Amino acid sequence: MEHTGKPPMPQMHPATLLIRQVLVLGESIEYAVRREMGLNETDFQAMQHLMKDPAMSPGELAAKLHLTAAATTTVVDRLIAKGHVMREPHPTDRRRWLIKPSDESVRKTMATIMPMILKVDAKVRGYSEESQESIVDFFENMVDYMNERIDCLEQGREPQANSRKKATAEGDKYNVQSQ
Repeated sequence: MEHTGKPPMPQMHPATLLIRQVLVLGESIEYAVRREMGLNETDFQAMQHLMKDPAMSPGELAAKLHLTAAATTTVVDRLIAKGHVMREPHPTDRRRWLIKPSDESVRKTMATIMPMILKVDAKVRGYSEESQESIVDFFENMVDYMNERIDCLEQGREPQANSRKKATAEGDKYNVQSQ
């Protein structure tokens, strides 16, 4: 066997390889939805945040997008021009504004992705109660591991060895492929 200078490839569980495929397909779905909505990636990310938390100040949105206030204003202005969001006065602070997604934009977005969501939901509900609990546990752990990795990358550190979460940085050493 020829030595390439890279660590040996670990044998990955098929579920691990499928998770990678789901992540890549998620990017493809996002691209298709962005194209359908006429949005660039940053504007789409703003819409995702606003659909999850439908009333945000410009400063809160800037923090979520990791953008400056000026750049966020440009994003919001583009989204307003396309009818995706609106600025509304804050209900208790006259000096502040809230950014909210338009009902029509939310409706169109949900109409685009809801058929897939409903198929996934029906598939999960078709499993036994015990299997559903295992599926939820698996995905809850995936969310924890991903959030932990994001935190580590943003803070320039590795996960703590005594962390409740079992994720490690080992996967970063490898260009994981199906074997």
